[in-house]
Amino acid sequence: MSADDNSNKKSTSSLILLILVFAAIVGASWFFFSNKKSDSDGAKQELADTTIENTSEQDVDDNTGHDHSHGHNTTSDNGEIGIKGKIQELNPPAIYGLRGVGNPNAPIKIQEFFSLTCNHCADFHKETYQEIKKNLIDTGKVYFVYEEFPLNGPALYGSMIARCLPEERYVGFIDILLRTQDKWAFGGDFKAALMQNAKLAGMSEEEFDTCFNNEDLQKAVATNIKEASDVWKVNSTPSFVVNNGERVLLGSQPYEKFEKLVAQLMSDDAPVEKDTETTNDNNPE
Repeated sequence: MSADDNSNKKSTSSLILLILVFAAIVGASWFFFSNKKSDSDGAKQELADTTIENTSEQDVDDNTGHDHSHGHNTTSDNGEIGIKGKIQELNPPAIYGLRGVGNPNAPIKIQEFFSLTCNHCADFHKETYQEIKKNLIDTGKVYFVYEEFPLNGPALYGSMIARCLPEERYVGFIDILLRTQDKWAFGGDFKAALMQNAKLAGMSEEEFDTCFNNEDLQKAVATNIKEASDVWKVNSTPSFVVNNGERVLLGSQPYEKFEKLVAQLMSDDAPVEKDTETTNDNNPE
């Protein structure tokens, strides 16, 4: 075999190898970007990604997709429960609404920032919240406000659907979603499972689709998340803001902490100067 034949064979082999490598790169790129497009669902996934990025204390289990938060030491050296934060009342857009339980004029307001796919949030509502409801909310001491802090796509969509339901159905729907996380959020097709739950709560398929694609509501959820992060440094779920920042509890807490904190604040005769500034310039007056 001549040197020219060998050279031609080497050139041909190199060309074939180059083509195969190029085809593999193209195939891998197509697979990556097609999956990314499928998973992103436009601005909603961008919101979920941004939310996760802003919650440095939050872990997401790679195998199950569950959110995990960390407990924090919330008792200071002088016995005060919680961290003293900036006292400021947020004013989200009207489309976000207000979802609370108890007397709005109660002396203590507790805002819970939670994610519908957070294990600790589910545990809180199954156990601790029940004691808070019985001993603090129903007795007129606490007004409890729900604030979604979604940390992934299913939690974001679930939060939006919950906000679209009539106000009187909100709490029950949230309770169902938290108690059945594994079935609707991590069982496969979360959208179909979420729609089924929404139908049971009285929402039509058309109403579901409209809410699911409501960009204004999505932006309102995002705004509330950002403001809570900026003003009160909320970065994990569940977290609790008491009296608009008079105290902040980051992470899961036992009932006893809430009981002691409420007692401390109700026995404190010192007036609290409240900053009435709002952080949403777009909210109609």
